[in-house]
Amino acid sequence: MSVSAAALHGAWSLEAWRIEHDDSRPPAYPFGDDATGQILYAPEGRMSAVISRRDRAGLDAASIHAASAQSCRNAYTSFFCYAGRWHVDGDDVVHTAELALNPDMAGTQQRRHVRLHGDRLELSATETDARGRARTHRIIWRRVRPAPTP
Repeated sequence: MSVSAAALHGAWSLEAWRIEHDDSRPPAYPFGDDATGQILYAPEGRMSAVISRRDRAGLDAASIHAASAQSCRNAYTSFFCYAGRWHVDGDDVVHTAELALNPDMAGTQQRRHVRLHGDRLELSATETDARGRARTHRIIWRRVRPAPTP
C-alpha cells in the first residue's frame, strides 16, 4: 500500500526525534527529549525541515561574525535544517536536499519510511553507525491545524 502525497501536504510540528539502537542501549535524543521543529510539505513538491534543541544558548557576541568559535559550534550543533524537493515512493517519502545547514547534505537524497496515524506522522530510517551497529531514527510529527478565521 502506498502513501498518498496529498496526505503529507501542510505543516507538521515535531513531537520527538529519537534514535533506537539494535542492542540494549536506551534510545538517544539528538536534540534532547523536548526538541522543537517543523516540517513543511508543499503540493508543488517543495519541502523544508527544521529541528532545534529547545533551549539553545545565544551567541557570545552581537554578530555571528564576531562570535567565538565555540559559540558558533554550539549554535551549529544544536540546530538542523534542510530544504529541497520531495516525492512519495511507495511507503517512503524521498527528500532531495538542495540547501542544508550541513553542506555535505546538499545534493543527497534522504529516504524516510512513512507511517500515518490520524494527525501523527512518523518518519523513520535505519542506518549503520561507525561501529557497524544498526540504529533507527524515528521522527514523530503532529499536523498543524490552521488557526480559526475570525
